[in-house]
Amino acid sequence: MAGARYAGALLVGSLLVPGVAAAQDFEARGFRLGSTSPRQATAENLAAGKALYNENCSQCHGEKGDAQGVAADLLNPRPRDFRRGIYKIRRTPQGELPTDEDLFRIVGNGMPGTSMPAWRGLLSDAQIWQLVDYIKSFSEDFADYPAEQQFLLDGRPDASPESIARGAEVYVQAECAKCHGENGRGNGPSASEQEDEWGNKIWPADLTQPWALRGGSTAEDLYRTVTTGVNGTPMPSFSDAWKHEDLAHLANYLHSIGREPVWGEIVRGTKTDSIPEDPFAPAWDEVPALDVRLAGQVIQRPRLFNPSVQSLNVRALFDDRELALLLTWHDRFEDNGDNGKPSDRVSVLFSARELEERKKPYFLMGDRKRPVDSWQWSAGGGTETFLARGMDEVTLRPSPVSGLGAYRDGEYRVVLRRRLAASQDDEVAFRPGEMIPIAWNVWDGDRGEEGKRRAISRWYYLLLEPETPWTTYVWPIAVIFLAAVGEMVGLRVLRQRWANEQPQAPALQEVPES
Repeated sequence: MAGARYAGALLVGSLLVPGVAAAQDFEARGFRLGSTSPRQATAENLAAGKALYNENCSQCHGEKGDAQGVAADLLNPRPRDFRRGIYKIRRTPQGELPTDEDLFRIVGNGMPGTSMPAWRGLLSDAQIWQLVDYIKSFSEDFADYPAEQQFLLDGRPDASPESIARGAEVYVQAECAKCHGENGRGNGPSASEQEDEWGNKIWPADLTQPWALRGGSTAEDLYRTVTTGVNGTPMPSFSDAWKHEDLAHLANYLHSIGREPVWGEIVRGTKTDSIPEDPFAPAWDEVPALDVRLAGQVIQRPRLFNPSVQSLNVRALFDDRELALLLTWHDRFEDNGDNGKPSDRVSVLFSARELEERKKPYFLMGDRKRPVDSWQWSAGGGTETFLARGMDEVTLRPSPVSGLGAYRDGEYRVVLRRRLAASQDDEVAFRPGEMIPIAWNVWDGDRGEEGKRRAISRWYYLLLEPETPWTTYVWPIAVIFLAAVGEMVGLRVLRQRWANEQPQAPALQEVPES
């Protein structure tokens, strides 16, 4: 019995000593670690968590937590297999289980760019904790090998120019561009070779579009990711080779290359004297932009549940004769149809007829009563125009639209131009000051997207801003001038009236001498 206990002590010691040494190594490189405090699940919480899971989570993750739910095969990326105990977003060292707080944050915040929604607001905090307790029950590792330490994310330098410059150096030295690309668009030379631990095809994150980063977009989130790595993927932890300060600078740099999205409802066209033909002309950067959310077409077969392109940036210019739209989107690979894959393409949709009672066409290419005027640009075929009465009734017709597109470093820019006046039946006319319904479709050829398998938007509005008449500037000046003159005249009249109404002092009488 004593020998067995001694052997057990040796085994426990052999497991604990490397962990202690690793923690000391982290601290020597400037990282701060704190202890964890796993929850003790009660029978009541487990029962409540199971009921919540079966109602809200099992459709994707499966009743057994094995990622075999009825919707699993339709999702990309696939849902998490909870039995494996491999979690991507954590504050614990690479290869370790997440903390309970990590799971709470992911369930509450969701994972942008995936089918995992944010449950905070739909479920109470108490319910989310019950889900966390039940999710942990799918893997015995949480009971046998709980995470004991986690990285503390405070104590990072401010995002000064010097910090960002140092972060850019770390980005190069750590060879981040091999996967994420020179400018962070997820199009590095190794981007097409990535697979996760389950053999599924995956792609490096586009760091310039932080709203789609699955683990969050703040500098703190980015610091956590480069420090802990992403379990189950080729994304390593850099805390084994880099100091805390270097990774903090790297996080500041990564945060700096991401831009804030411009969400809204209206594409505002700006009047100009000259519309640039080059999609990359600097003049376009001065034009107000709108970011448009895209979703997969899931109504009609064949469906697309997780499109590659999930947002589109739109700008509009017009002169006395023409309208020009600049469409910009990120695509890791250029496909023009020569490699056996479909061509990358984009289309703009307008209502082909004047709206009746403000009713827009059906968002899937209209219908017989309300057809759609569709402009389409293809990386391999140029520009075409269609009249659509639904996705199954699309007719090619003479195109008054000209298009010029270019692909650079993971980004498409396409300019589509047409005269303001309509030149044929069932064609939209553009008049300043009118709200014109507009929508978009995008296809990524590398993912095999063609036909009905496309990313789609809802209807937005295009507004060509009317010119401000010169009287708009003259009238305020005239009103101020007239008001000033009126005030001066009024004050003069009032002074005269006050002077006339002022009582005269009685004349002094002479006193006779005695």
